[in-house]
Amino acid sequence: MFYIVLLFAAAALVGGGRSSNVNRHMKLLELDNNLLNLQSRQASKKFLAIIDKPKPVIVHTNGAPLELNCEAVGTPAPSIHWFKNDAPVYEYDLESNEIIDTNPTSLGRVSSTLLVRAASGAGGARGAGVTEYSCLAVAGLNTLRASTKVYNSNGSTDLSERSKLLPFAPQILVTYKVLADCIGCSVALPCRARGHPRPKITWRDSTGRLVGNDPRMKVLRSGELVISSLRWTDLGEFTCRATNMFGSTLSTTFVYPARPE
Repeated sequence: MFYIVLLFAAAALVGGGRSSNVNRHMKLLELDNNLLNLQSRQASKKFLAIIDKPKPVIVHTNGAPLELNCEAVGTPAPSIHWFKNDAPVYEYDLESNEIIDTNPTSLGRVSSTLLVRAASGAGGARGAGVTEYSCLAVAGLNTLRASTKVYNSNGSTDLSERSKLLPFAPQILVTYKVLADCIGCSVALPCRARGHPRPKITWRDSTGRLVGNDPRMKVLRSGELVISSLRWTDLGEFTCRATNMFGSTLSTTFVYPARPE
């Protein structure tokens, strides 16, 4: 977390609207000014916090759309994994819970959404028509968990495999809102989307140019944008767009290259 002081100090050095843009995005990291007064030994400690999570109890009508959201901030930049009655969720494809390789020096805020089409009852001690969903935030060796119980008001009937393949427009489910890492480091920006047909993922860099010509940047099949050898000129918003024949949607990640200690 030695970046904290550097982030705020550097924000004061960049000019005009660019400085306000940096400050606006730094607020998403939930960093308090009191952190600036920490001793360097304390500020170097890793940390993790869940800053947005589902309600403890949700009543869900069978078949109605339900989105469970979870956001975490930490260093290294955290990843979020979903569980249904303590079993890992692979609802859309196996890449949905793929672990994102993060640099131990990174600092970031990740947002993850789980789409629930129908809540299946676990039976037994939990009772029919009740499903427990949990989001697990992981940052290095630190983990935090937040759970919600979803009560199905119309019984407990899972969607058929066929109904899960009905056409629908893309929705981006996993993304970083802000990511800071050291200049010269390699970073991976997730953009996990769900849609049918499978959405095509494209990225634009901080200058608005379509990623493809810069050999330092590569879009993986999972939708991640990998940037090798991060530069100060990469400072700014990177935009991910998910598109299929039924529509498109986009999300942005603010990337902050920080000078190493």
